[in-house]
Amino acid sequence: MKHVLILLAALTLGGATLTAQDYMVPELADALREDRMRCGGNLIPYSHGDLTETPAPRGYKPFYISHYARHGSRHTWGDKGYLYVLDILGKADSLGILSPAGRKVMDETLMVMEAWDGMDGRLSQRGVREHQEMAHRMVKRFPEVFRGSPRIRAIGSTVQRSLISMNAFTTAIAADRPRTRWTMDTGEKFMNYIGDTGHATPDVKELRATIKDRKWDFQADTSYVLGRLFTDSLAAARLVPEVNKFNDALFNVATITRCWDIEDYILDELSFEWLYQTTSNESHYVFAKYGNAAEITRERLASAHELADDILAKADEVISSGEYAVDLRFGHDYPLHTLVAYIGIEGPGSKLAFDEIDKYWWQWRELCMGSNLQMIFYRNKAGRVLVKFLYQEQERMLRGLESVSGPYYDWETVRANFDGFRR
Repeated sequence: MKHVLILLAALTLGGATLTAQDYMVPELADALREDRMRCGGNLIPYSHGDLTETPAPRGYKPFYISHYARHGSRHTWGDKGYLYVLDILGKADSLGILSPAGRKVMDETLMVMEAWDGMDGRLSQRGVREHQEMAHRMVKRFPEVFRGSPRIRAIGSTVQRSLISMNAFTTAIAADRPRTRWTMDTGEKFMNYIGDTGHATPDVKELRATIKDRKWDFQADTSYVLGRLFTDSLAAARLVPEVNKFNDALFNVATITRCWDIEDYILDELSFEWLYQTTSNESHYVFAKYGNAAEITRERLASAHELADDILAKADEVISSGEYAVDLRFGHDYPLHTLVAYIGIEGPGSKLAFDEIDKYWWQWRELCMGSNLQMIFYRNKAGRVLVKFLYQEQERMLRGLESVSGPYYDWETVRANFDGFRR
């Protein structure tokens, strides 16, 4: 706990003379300037990684896939923020002080509110497409697994957006392989591992509370937006007494737009320093709560053991019996984040100190909508089993574990490593 307290002191006190430019990590700042929508973190639609295939060692053929995916692109919750933005912009319009940019923002907010349509967490048609396309790529990349009349199990979270994602994925496979035989299920029992985000140990709670409320060593210009959306900044200031609240509401409208194929005009009107601050703060908070932060105790990741146990049990069953070709699971982002940290998947599950997060762990890349882990199992004629890990459909290595060749690991070594990560 001592090293946690030292970290907290550094975060909260810091050097008062730092500027925004001194504080910003160049890699993250450059990435956000390249596409400001990345500020939305885990609200960003799915984007797969490099699909390059490293050839398997000679004599090995894929025979089984074990999979966990977050639901596809969705909406957020409630209309309070939308109504707040529309109220302010509507009043500005009646006073004749709404700029052309402000009018575009008002139109955008109306479109986002219409897409929400009173349905919290509603899966978008983009979210449906994400899972359909992901399934088609899986069949195309690993045709050996889907030959003949393969049996596939699919388990979904009870949440509608996960079930519709499961439907999109499974029907796409069925379209490519009509002879597939299916077992599909959902229910509260499965939520113990499909949707569980686990407990927070005391050091996580302490980090989380500090990160949530921490202050930067520089003050972002929250009033910047007033000069962009209104023609009279002084009159606008009277309309918007809580500028930070207004920024937050605008940010929440903007960062969900791409999930609905709506063009965004808002993020360009917000201060870049404020956007960086918000993006970095949220990443630190999520990583503290669910990730593999170097400052937390190992017990935090133990909550992933039920999901890991399901993966192990079903893989061992398939290896011994060969009854199923694929196990599909459809859930949520935070259980997936904890799982890949538990397994040790490099990238999303990397072990990082807090001062490394802005440089190496970016939410829009590691925890976007539709994020997924695929474990591809290979076997040779002698019966030896290898496995490789795909995250966002891209080959990944395991932290601190030696492979047989490239991204291919001996299954017994991986299996023992799963047990070793009981932390």
